[in-house]
Parts: sequence; C-alpha cells; structure tokens
Amino acid sequence: MPRSRRAPGPEDRLRAEHMLALAREAIAEFAPVEESEFLSRRLYQTSLAWYIQAIGEAAARISDESRAIIPDVPWRQIVGARHILSHEYDRLIPAKLWRVLREHLPPLVAQLEAGANRLPASVEDDRGPQP
Repeated sequence: MPRSRRAPGPEDRLRAEHMLALAREAIAEFAPVEESEFLSRRLYQTSLAWYIQAIGEAAARISDESRAIIPDVPWRQIVGARHILSHEYDRLIPAKLWRVLREHLPPLVAQLEAGANRLPASVEDDRGPQP
C-alpha cells in the first residue's frame, strides 16, 4: 500500500522528537546492563522490544517528505523492525535486540538530534513567512 504524500508538518516533528526521546530512554535504561544479563532476562528483552516497536510506529507515521529532510535516518529498517517485532514476536532473537541497543540506537539519536529541528515546529513554519 503506497504511503500518502503530504507536506512536512508539526506532527512529523513531534513524532521525530518522540522517537528521539524513546531512543535516549532505552539507551539510558539499559546502560548499566551487561550483555549476559540482558540475554538471560526475558523482561529486559520484551522491554527493549517495546521501545523499538514504539520508535518504529512513530517512524511509520512520518511523511515521506519529512523523511527526505532527515535522509540519514534508516526509515525503512526502523519501520521494518517494528513490523517484525509486532507480527513475528515468536521469533524474537535477544542477541539482535542487544545489537540494536548498542549499535543502532546511538547513531539514531545523533541523526535525530541533528535533523529533527529541521522539521516544521508549527503550521506557520510549514507555510513560510506570512505577511
């Protein structure tokens, strides 16, 4: 199903900021956790899976036009991870979750920190200067 095309708006910025907040929170939440402990605790795994799903859900709702403004973000992979976690939950691989946490979320934070502020913060930003 093709995505609807619409101009970047403040709702996209809010979603990008939500993605950023969730990624930061996940990194902070698991900062003191060692890999062996993470791999042995189902609670940790399902908690991180929730963060990744929520990040993916927000990403899925960001317009293609806004995605183009922040091209370094791996949009398709983020949304794809959300689909896998939501629909193939029985194939959860803890080592992959750990790798997302340690290798993919930190760069995502940097990409969103650098790019989210380029998205319109209000309707006026979206329309340009008004007379």
